[in-house]
Amino acid sequence: MTPRASLPSRIPPARRGPVGRGPRVGVVGLGYVGIATGVAFAAHGTRVVGYDVQGARRDQVARGDSPIYEPGLDRLLRRVVRAKRLTVASHVAELVGESDLLFVCVPTPSAPDGSVDLRFVEEAVGDLALVLRKAPGWKAVVVKSTVVPGTTEGLVREVLVRESGREIGPRLGLAANPEFLAEGSLVADALHPSRVVIGCSDRRTARMLRAAYRGFPSPVVELSPTAAELVKYASNAFLASRISFANEMAALCEATGTDVDAVMQAVGMDPRLGPRFLRAGPGFGGSCFTKDLRALLAAAGARGVELPLSEAALTVNERQPRHVAELAERLLGDLAGKEVALLGLSFKADTGDVRESRAYPILEELLRRGARVRLHDPRSLDAFLESLPPPLHGRISREILPMRTLREAVEGADLAVIQTDWKEYVRAGPAIWRSLRGPGVLDTRRCLYPRTLRAAGKVYAAVGRPPPALPAAEDPEAGRSPGDLRKPAISR
Repeated sequence: MTPRASLPSRIPPARRGPVGRGPRVGVVGLGYVGIATGVAFAAHGTRVVGYDVQGARRDQVARGDSPIYEPGLDRLLRRVVRAKRLTVASHVAELVGESDLLFVCVPTPSAPDGSVDLRFVEEAVGDLALVLRKAPGWKAVVVKSTVVPGTTEGLVREVLVRESGREIGPRLGLAANPEFLAEGSLVADALHPSRVVIGCSDRRTARMLRAAYRGFPSPVVELSPTAAELVKYASNAFLASRISFANEMAALCEATGTDVDAVMQAVGMDPRLGPRFLRAGPGFGGSCFTKDLRALLAAAGARGVELPLSEAALTVNERQPRHVAELAERLLGDLAGKEVALLGLSFKADTGDVRESRAYPILEELLRRGARVRLHDPRSLDAFLESLPPPLHGRISREILPMRTLREAVEGADLAVIQTDWKEYVRAGPAIWRSLRGPGVLDTRRCLYPRTLRAAGKVYAAVGRPPPALPAAEDPEAGRSPGDLRKPAISR
C-alpha cells in the first residue's frame, strides 16, 4: 500500500465558546467514516452532533473514547468532546433537531454477488425522513457513505421524498459528498483532505456545504451527485490497479534478479505517474479497494459496460496470497508439518482493521499446503480470530496457533512471514530472528533490514526480490542477500 502519511504537525484547536454562524453538522453512524467526519468538522470549528444505532458506541464517543484505533484519533476526539464541539444525540429526532446538514456515514458492505448492499443507507435515510416529516425548517441529507453512481439521485431521493413528505427544494436538500480517507492516516486525511468533492441536487445545499468546508485547506470540486459518487469508485479502482501492476512487476523482478523497489522508484519519478501506490506486497486489503472494485464491476455489468482493467486488478490481487505461499515453499520445500509464523493480521499497519486483510487468504494457502500457522499481531489478533470463517474456527489450537508475543510466535518456527509492516517487527533485533528454527524470514512488505537477518545468521527473502541462496546451497552467489541489491544512483 502507500507509505503511511504522518500526522499533521499541528492539529487545529477546537474553538471554545458559542456556536458559530455556520451550518450545524449531524453525523449518522460513528464508525470509521463518521468519527473522522465528526472530529474533522469539530476541529475546524463547526458544531457537530453524532448518532449511532449502537448505544454502547454512543456512550463511548460521548466520553471521548474512540471506538477504533487510529494514531492521534483518541487525542483529537477527547479535545473536541471536552470543548463541546462534538456531542452525541441519544435518538434521531435530537440529531435532526440540532443539525442543518445530516451526513449519512453508515457501512455499505458487499452483497454475496459483489454488488453493494445499501440496506444500512436505506434504513438511515428512512429514519431521518420520518423525523423530517415533522421537523421545522430547512435540512439537507448528505450521503458520505460509499455508494455506486446513481444511488443519491435514485434510492436515497426516493426514500427521502416518500417518507418525509417533502420535495427536494425549499425545505429539503440532497447531496453526495464522498470521503477519501486512508486507514492509518485517518486524522491527517480528515483534517487536510486532498480535495472535497460535492455533488448537490440544489443550490442551497451546495452553498451550505461550501460554508461547512470553509475552514478546510482543500480545494472544493462541485459535480453532479452521480459524478461525485463515481469519483470515489474511479479513484479506488485506479489506485488498486497501480498496486496490482506493482505486484505483476514484482514477479518479473524475482524472475530477472532485480529489485522491485528500485524499479518502481525509478518509474515513480516520472511526473506523469508519481511514486504512490506502486509498492508491491501481499496485495491490497481493507474496507475499500476490494469491496469498491466488486461493486463497480457489478454496477457496470448491470449497465452492459465491461471494465477489463478493474477485473484484472482484482485477479492479480486474488492470486498474490498464493504467490506468497509459493515463495515460502522455495525456502522450506514441502510445507506439510512445518510451522510458519504469520506476523501481522491487520490489512495495514497503524490500524486495527482486519477487513479484507491479505492475512486471511495467506493463512488459508499455508494451511492448504499442510503447514501449522502461528498468528501474531500487536493489536488485531482477537479481531482476526473472531472474524475467521467458521470452518477455520475448529482448527484453532490444532493448526492455527494464536501467539500473544512476537517471541512466542517466532521461537522454534520454521519460517516467519511478515504480512503487515508493524514497527514492532521492523525494530526487532537479531536475537528475535535467531530464535527461528528454520532458515529465515519472508518479508512481503520489504520492511525489515536484511543486515538484521544476516546478523542473526538467517536468510532474508522478499516479494519482488530474487530468492536468496540458502546457506547449504552450492550456488556461486550463496550468501548474497537481497539487501545487497543496490538502489539506483540518483544524481542531482
